[in-house]
Amino acid sequence: MTKSIRSAAEPFQFFTVAHVTRTGRLQASTPRQLLEGLERCSDESIYHHMVHALGSEEFQAGSTSNDFAKWVNASANCGGLSEQLAALDERYYTSIEEMRNDLSTALRDYIAAYPECADELASAPFCFSEGVELSVPLDLPARTLQDFRTSIQTMTSESFYLHFIASASRLEMQSNDFSIWLTESLGMVELAKKINEIDLAESTLENARERILQLIDAEWASRE
Repeated sequence: MTKSIRSAAEPFQFFTVAHVTRTGRLQASTPRQLLEGLERCSDESIYHHMVHALGSEEFQAGSTSNDFAKWVNASANCGGLSEQLAALDERYYTSIEEMRNDLSTALRDYIAAYPECADELASAPFCFSEGVELSVPLDLPARTLQDFRTSIQTMTSESFYLHFIASASRLEMQSNDFSIWLTESLGMVELAKKINEIDLAESTLENARERILQLIDAEWASRE
């Protein structure tokens, strides 16, 4: 006999996200100026340049980086610095302050080791920007696990990114919207835990989506 799966009192409301970029006056033309900018820019700017990059086509194709690393790689003749900045994977941070500290430390240590690169002039300045996220509700409410699976399968990559990746940094917590809802609304703690343990360092967005579908199917199978 199949064990019943309850219907949630509060449905999961899916959203997608629209990004609007606001460019400020703060700029950097050298690694030293980039370090100074990192220490002065807003939390929103750090979030934009570290987190927004994960919603890009490069990330969906399996190549991860952030805007700071991309700028150094394209503009400054400082071997190895871009790789050090790219290695600071935002998916493992729980606060913007931690991101800022590690970015600043990486730049400060590199400049100390290679002072000749500190004032290497870039071909184009780095413009510190802030991203404004507009959440747009989708007509995909889910009250049951079956509804939830269908919505996961058909939702856009932007919506998946918003709920599965951006939510953790936005709320400064080591979880995601899917796992939170499964735990709090359906009481599926183990399924939620398995979804939260998906390693995005080894997965593209679409691979992660497919893995979630497999975990939901396995949950159904275990109840038959």
